[in-house]
Amino acid sequence: MNAVIGALPRHYERLNLIPGVIQPWEDGLRTDAADGTFEWWYCDAHLEDGSTLTVEFHTKPPYVSPSAPLTPFVLVTLTRPDGSRIDRACTTEPSEFSASNEGCDVSIGSNTFRGGTDGYTVHVEVEDIVADITLTAEVPPWRPATGHTFFGENEEHYIAWLPTVARASAEVTLTLDGATRHLTGTGYHDHNWGNIAPRKVLDHWYWGRARLGDYTIVALMFVSDEAYDKAALPAFLVAKSGRILTSAVGANAVTCTEGDVSVHGTSGVPVARRLEYRVVDGDVAYIVTFQHRQNAFMIDFGRSGAYHRFLGDVTLEHFRDGSTETVRGRTLWELLHFGARPGPEDGAPQAAGGARLPVVGHQA
Repeated sequence: MNAVIGALPRHYERLNLIPGVIQPWEDGLRTDAADGTFEWWYCDAHLEDGSTLTVEFHTKPPYVSPSAPLTPFVLVTLTRPDGSRIDRACTTEPSEFSASNEGCDVSIGSNTFRGGTDGYTVHVEVEDIVADITLTAEVPPWRPATGHTFFGENEEHYIAWLPTVARASAEVTLTLDGATRHLTGTGYHDHNWGNIAPRKVLDHWYWGRARLGDYTIVALMFVSDEAYDKAALPAFLVAKSGRILTSAVGANAVTCTEGDVSVHGTSGVPVARRLEYRVVDGDVAYIVTFQHRQNAFMIDFGRSGAYHRFLGDVTLEHFRDGSTETVRGRTLWELLHFGARPGPEDGAPQAAGGARLPVVGHQA
């Protein structure tokens, strides 16, 4: 069966999209939130104190099938500098969900996620966490081709990804246990939707982003399920000083190499300790390398696979006109692996220590 990135004229026509132009409605509600679809809006902020705050608004929890009915779900995760985590989630009645199809304007109970070209504001209040996040974009909106990957003989199934804010300045007011702090940092926002469960069409994916001085990197590698010939489906962005330098999509434009692969001792899934993305266009080339240093977090899905988050080094090499610029830093990235293997009989998500958890983290 076919697995293709929607980059042809017929794909743009089918989706009513304009190449290179992102319109406000694209970040609005893209599904009818009914049976057979999923959709979520995600943002994160890497803060000055070394903590990370992530927020997700879903039309239905990510650990249920897209065949489930509308079940509005909000997830807030605070990861402290020492790696400890606080997860708070809430589910509301369908009547407490609203979303515009003209732009990003989503409400789930008292929680709101709104924005556009002038920036984004997110408000969440779940149990003992109250947070207000303001994102001001520092990089133009990006859509890798149409943002859609199609599956099936007639391309009847799809997964879509729209990273409208690859890099932003972030301002956060965070209240936890009655104490309020005001923090700044860098942020990111993307939007995801589709009409098939990713585990049915993908073997695994790697996703990562990094801020290296004036450079911004976003890298995604889908590998389709064996039924779809394990096709490589990458997307790659490099921006500098508010300008997109390269936007590359597809295996013909992006080479992604998974190196130093070993089976994780707890989850049992293969993990690449070294990821390299390479884009060459004439005498200009970009090589981005993610080098694993430590495991940050893992959720075990039992027989259905595992989610991993890693911390390590990232290096960008920019070749142009015979010269090379190299910048380095540290960042987080993720692996979501759907391959079946022995695990908990019921397949319920578990952390490495055995505590049951919701499916958390960025999901591209």
